[in-house]
Amino acid sequence: MRKLVAILGPPERWAPLCREYRQIADFIFASPVRASPNDDSGFSLFLVDLLAGRYGVLVATCPTVIESMVDMAAKRQMLDRMKEALSRAELIVIGERTSSSAERHGIKVSSVAPEATTDSLVEHINRRDRRGTIALLRSDQGSKRMVQGLSSSGWEVENVPVYTLLLDEGEAMQDILDRLGDGKVDMLVFPTPAHAQAFLLQLQERCGKEDALSLLTGMEVAAMGRETSERLEGFGISVSLVPEKADALAMVKALVRHIEG
Repeated sequence: MRKLVAILGPPERWAPLCREYRQIADFIFASPVRASPNDDSGFSLFLVDLLAGRYGVLVATCPTVIESMVDMAAKRQMLDRMKEALSRAELIVIGERTSSSAERHGIKVSSVAPEATTDSLVEHINRRDRRGTIALLRSDQGSKRMVQGLSSSGWEVENVPVYTLLLDEGEAMQDILDRLGDGKVDMLVFPTPAHAQAFLLQLQERCGKEDALSLLTGMEVAAMGRETSERLEGFGISVSLVPEKADALAMVKALVRHIEG
């Protein structure tokens, strides 16, 4: 019998990667979270500091960071000034999708961290000889480990939450929860800790904490990276598959190898 694999991430990101493997398994997709720009005075103050040249290094952790910054700067009629200020600093991004998003908006990227993990990013940044003030541009639920890892290496770290994550309880998510409750899902795939936490929150709201964990007992669970695996295990969920690299394509290929057995 064909396995049903539920990937808890944005369909527009994951569906194209799984298309060529449709003969291997049935894939369904839904993201338990959606992003919204964190458009407040904090971003205005960040722009003031950026224009004043306070930051030597900036880090964009995902494409949503770039899109949110562009949107909020444009609303303030400061987009060109922001891009010019970014060109004078060193902008590090995580992943080719983030790099492509920046380049599409005319924002210069200095380097791309090899993996979407805290350890990989911190190691990449710490290769620099000089330390200074660094701005972490990310969600309002970013990991404290990143701040701690950079601070302990001599950086003055400023956390800049440019977007917030909200629960997405749309039809696609409800469909996955329905199938899970009916015992029709064979494997769950979690891209990030935020996706894992949001999914578990929705599952617990539906059936309670004990029943939620009971539903997942014996379920095959895949996590894209050690941090996501640790978050799931912290909830008492066993993780059966983690790809060697925290990357979407690596995750899909690991899934296919696992399913083919």
